[in-house]
Amino acid sequence: MFHVSMQKDVQVTVVGKVFKPNRLKVLALNRTLSEYFRLVKWYLGFNSKSKSVLHENCYEEAKRRFNLNTALIQTARDKAVEVLKSFERNRKDDSILRLKRISILFDKRCYSFSKTTNVLTPYWLTLSLNRRERISLPIVFGEKQKERIEEAFRGEWQFATVEMVKRCGEWYAHFVLTKTVELPDKPETVIALDRGEHNLAVAVAISKNNPNKPMKGQFWRGQEIKRIRGLYGHIRRKLQEKKLLKKVKELKGKERCKVNQQLHIIANEIVEYAKQFPNPVIVMENLNGIRSNFKKSKKLNKRFHSLPFRKLQTIIEYKALLEGIEVRYLTKKETRNTSKTCHRCGHVAQVKGRLFRCTKCGMEYDRDLNACINIAHALTRRMGWGSSDTPELSEVAKCVKH
Repeated sequence: MFHVSMQKDVQVTVVGKVFKPNRLKVLALNRTLSEYFRLVKWYLGFNSKSKSVLHENCYEEAKRRFNLNTALIQTARDKAVEVLKSFERNRKDDSILRLKRISILFDKRCYSFSKTTNVLTPYWLTLSLNRRERISLPIVFGEKQKERIEEAFRGEWQFATVEMVKRCGEWYAHFVLTKTVELPDKPETVIALDRGEHNLAVAVAISKNNPNKPMKGQFWRGQEIKRIRGLYGHIRRKLQEKKLLKKVKELKGKERCKVNQQLHIIANEIVEYAKQFPNPVIVMENLNGIRSNFKKSKKLNKRFHSLPFRKLQTIIEYKALLEGIEVRYLTKKETRNTSKTCHRCGHVAQVKGRLFRCTKCGMEYDRDLNACINIAHALTRRMGWGSSDTPELSEVAKCVKH
């Protein structure tokens, strides 16, 4: 069957480490970071979220005041706008914006990246810092990161921006790579994903050929993530009691790496689940404002807020796009009462415990799977699928444990 395709841009970030830079290059990077930080704070002082307004009113003055490449002056402006928008989006009460750290954003105008015949350090990044100063830095990658960089050198990806990040006295280069992927214009299977405190992720499939029969429900508990969060939370409390704050900061990075590893494992399995169906599209709930709207007991709040739902969604989206699978999001209105509505008859009922019991049609169902099917139905209604027949009960769900 012939399907029209549409295109969508996808991007990934590949992180490399600056390998043993000499003292002069480190000093140059530190000077540039300090100047860039001052410039971003200067832009923030205008309290404007418009790049064009800042460019018209501040660009010439910025060139006179700051010893930076003109391209860096413009990326600093963009950084300031992003920081201000993010602050106002997440602002609490009368909090004041305090910029503590920044990374340096280089676009194509002020960096070049090449591969040499040097066996130890084949990858070299050249940065233009100001009107007179350029430095070249050797970059080393892990095995997976190196594979992606090699794909970019073969033309499978395009180099976009490089962000220089200073962390614990070491410098890292974050390469943003982009490419365009082909997506089917008319999906044949909806893969709905729901999230929760008990089950980190739940998936169910609905086919266009039989939209009233959900298929192959699957659960991901995320137990290893909960164990990592609990373990590091306990260690943190003990260190704070002993006032070892430096050790607490060191733990944060280790905890993040371990949690991210688990998120990638789960995301890979979810994408593999979707790939078994013809022309799938993944649908998820838009999680904007989820944390501010979730107000339960202190213990449940802590457990819920420790689960990285938004991060998992981001990883699923880019991994799905790389496989040619589109990802769509539902609005709050479309996902209202998904956990309380019977997916079979549409009756809204109160839910207690892990089982959903419909007082109208008598259906008993796992509450998370029921919510997931309602999310799928929300998208199928938007796409014009479905019929007036009573939905069938789905197949027995499988449980995946890590």
